[in-house]
Amino acid sequence: MLAHHFYLDLCLQCAWKEQLKTLPNPAVASLVLDKNGAILSLEAHKECGKPHAEVLALQKAYAILSGDNAILSLEDSCAIHTYLLENAIPYFKEITLYVTLEPCGSRKNGKTLSCAALLRELKPKCIVIAAQDSSKNAKGGAQELENAGIAVIKAWEVESLKEIYTKAKALLIPFNVLQMKGRFMLFKYASRLDGSINGGQISEKTAQSLMHDYRTKADFLLISGESVRVDNPRLDTRFATLAHKNPNVAILTRQKDFPKTAQLFKVPNRNVKILHHLKEMESLQGFIFCEGGAGLFCALQDSIDVLLVILNPSFKKDSKLTMQLNANFSVLHSTQVQNDVFLWLVPKT
Repeated sequence: MLAHHFYLDLCLQCAWKEQLKTLPNPAVASLVLDKNGAILSLEAHKECGKPHAEVLALQKAYAILSGDNAILSLEDSCAIHTYLLENAIPYFKEITLYVTLEPCGSRKNGKTLSCAALLRELKPKCIVIAAQDSSKNAKGGAQELENAGIAVIKAWEVESLKEIYTKAKALLIPFNVLQMKGRFMLFKYASRLDGSINGGQISEKTAQSLMHDYRTKADFLLISGESVRVDNPRLDTRFATLAHKNPNVAILTRQKDFPKTAQLFKVPNRNVKILHHLKEMESLQGFIFCEGGAGLFCALQDSIDVLLVILNPSFKKDSKLTMQLNANFSVLHSTQVQNDVFLWLVPKT
């Protein structure tokens, strides 16, 4: 089972790179091994409505096994499904497929077809799954695959894979919270090694671009009135690599007659809500992306589902502003993005 642990961990590391960008879908990655144990492909789901991780991994693996590169020009999920069903069945009898989340069952409704239905026809030798799908729309894929006579290894049923199962559940927190509550709140906080948070741009360009990608997926960007007054931000998505969709904005402020002169009010196709009480946040649904400092964090602390800390390896001796609060967290995941360290945290309970 050590090999299964290794390959599932590779998948999890790959899936975390797409975290939040796939919302309201989960972040998922998949890996394909040939009959000799060589890695043919490692792919992750990119965005809601685009091919799932298993489909992308099978697409690339088929091209390598068959030498038929025509399939690589296909981007539509249904087109890739059809091409694989018409051409690829003989090539997958001896492969092993790893995936971080149970393939979606045939009852699934949505923009993409069922991965379990595709795999039932391709009949790989073995499928190894890190976590089960609990969503009503897509669950049941593992059972369908077993019923089709395919060997299925489920990490949650194997003692030596329980650590991987725990990591896979952590990856799914944004998706699962959104499914259960109808709202997922992420607070982003960037600082230098000395804790300083003012004095200009902190994180590097790659991290900044990622934050703008996250903004494109946010239903609301939540900030404080103080941030609007001091920074006068546009809160747009000009550095995003994804399609530039500017988020709606919610401003939390005690000021009753909040002026609408800031740049963010001039961004087209945007809804701006001004909230004066925390209870008004109940009107915000979907992915709520919060950007701010200690004041906003303290106000929202009981509502935050995940804290993303971006730590830049620098010091600024003339900067005095730091985050001052009492809070403890557990680490879900950490990764390096250019020179910044991303820490994905959840409140300790």
